[in-house]
Amino acid sequence: MIVRAGVAETRSIPGKIVEDYGSTQQVVGADLGRDWAPIRRWAVALDDGRLVFVDDDDLEVAPA
Repeated sequence: MIVRAGVAETRSIPGKIVEDYGSTQQVVGADLGRDWAPIRRWAVALDDGRLVFVDDDDLEVAPA
């Protein structure tokens, strides 16, 4: 996977999806009681060692 999110800025950073929190997103929905730190769908271990949490729009399939 390639991450194009806030942590990646304008660069594309390769990584591997390590967890899918989609079911948690559905259960909690918008009822967090706060407007900060929303639940993101995917946990991605970036090749540079960082762990990031992103949504579908922040990912793309890496070219083969």
